Amino acid sequence: METTALNLRQARMEFKTTTDMKDLLSQAAALDGLDLTSFVLGPAIEKARRVLSDHASISLAKQGQAALVQLLKHPPPPTPAMKDLIALPDLPVRNVAPKA
Repeated sequence: METTALNLRQARMEFKTTTDMKDLLSQAAALDGLDLTSFVLGPAIEKARRVLSDHASISLAKQGQAALVQLLKHPPPPTPAMKDLIALPDLPVRNVAPKA
């Protein structure tokens, strides 16, 4: 986990727990040679990355791939709901300055 102390100070998270749970986590962190924050956040960050990765891609079996190809080659006509959506006015574009 590549996080500097400066980054940690810029974004704070607080958790409510029992004294027993905190003691358990603190003891385990110490045995692992980590501070409590790194011990707790490490697995949470790994899990968050897996979840985001799983939701960023779509896997299709061969049957699903064939069905997708057919739909792309011969798309069905738009439904009334789709026509209503297309008829809505475009949303205004926001100019957001890039983060430095």
